Amino acid sequence: EFKRTFTPFEVFGVAFSIISLVPSIASSLVYAMPNGGPASMVWGWFAASIFIMFVGLAMAELASAAPTSGGLYFWTWTYSSPKYKKILAWLVGYANTIGTIAGIASIDWGCAVQVMAAAAIGSGGKFVATTGKFPRQTYAVYLAILFTHAVVCSLATSLLARLQTVYVILNLVLFLAILIALPVATPAQFKNSASYALGDFTNLSGYPNGFAFFLSWLAPVWTIGSYDCSVHISEEA
Repeated sequence: EFKRTFTPFEVFGVAFSIISLVPSIASSLVYAMPNGGPASMVWGWFAASIFIMFVGLAMAELASAAPTSGGLYFWTWTYSSPKYKKILAWLVGYANTIGTIAGIASIDWGCAVQVMAAAAIGSGGKFVATTGKFPRQTYAVYLAILFTHAVVCSLATSLLARLQTVYVILNLVLFLAILIALPVATPAQFKNSASYALGDFTNLSGYPNGFAFFLSWLAPVWTIGSYDCSVHISEEA
């Protein structure tokens, strides 16, 4: 049996930290900007959020009825038709596992890229990370971040639970800092009008406009993802 050391707030903190709004948006801008520009970033986010909300509501309903570390896998096995439950549970279980592995890899790679970008900005452009087929420096930072995560995840459950409060505070402070600093520090000549932010559609992807708009959904779908982690930790609360 798991040690029940997480409070409800700390369970929420796990999902909130994984979503991590500001770093996630920064990591996924590359998928939104070329596929419609600001209009896709605003309206694509809005459209995708509607579907994400429905998924979240469905998961909330299931989690309130059957909170278990098995999560999606357990629900699929429990509520599916007996004829198909084996194959469906197998598919959902492996999809969830592979998605989690890929999610960790993508999050840590995005973090490594942002660390190297911060180093370049902090040095006034003097530092330039190695590029090409094998960006060695960025990859080394990526491995260091993966190792750090492995160490943190090996800590005692009680310590992991207490860390969630710290992570929530850090994420909120970062969000408020960006929310205040960007409009204050940006010179007037670099600020865009509301008509540009809401209505300018610039497709640089080479795909048809409609398909490019849907590709821009990758940003919100990747950002507002993995909130099922609260379910997987529910037996420790």
